[in-house]
Amino acid sequence: VSGKIRFFFRTPSTAFKFIESTGAVNDGNWHHVLGVNDQTNLKIYIDGVLNNSNTNGSLGNVGSNDTRIGARWNNTLFMNGNIDEIAIWNSDQSSNISTIYNSGTPSNLSSLSPLAWWRFEEGSGTTAIDSGTGGNNGTLINGVAYSTDVPT
Repeated sequence: VSGKIRFFFRTPSTAFKFIESTGAVNDGNWHHVLGVNDQTNLKIYIDGVLNNSNTNGSLGNVGSNDTRIGARWNNTLFMNGNIDEIAIWNSDQSSNISTIYNSGTPSNLSSLSPLAWWRFEEGSGTTAIDSGTGGNNGTLINGVAYSTDVPT
């Protein structure tokens, strides 16, 4: 959204809560982003540093709806950019930010037991293999292409 990063969460009453970065991050560089919903607060960390927070946190709506990454909940407003190494936990990982961020180099997150962890290392096809504990393979849609432009 205007070069900013935004995380949306849906509550059990289907209301939407969100947190957004305070400034644009579309500068052509890779950035590490961590979004946190601790059921009281929403927080967004960029490159290992707390960037913004608010008190819109709430219990998430876990159900049969798909998780969207790089698109709005209704499959509109697709992101124009690269995404690598997505992980999801059911607990606040901000205390592990230095392990996860690792100075911009992708880390092996196995020891942190993410529920889902898509590394996007397949190289082709429309399936993103889940390396986390949940076995939730993802489906890549809207002409997604693999790139060799990845963080190293």
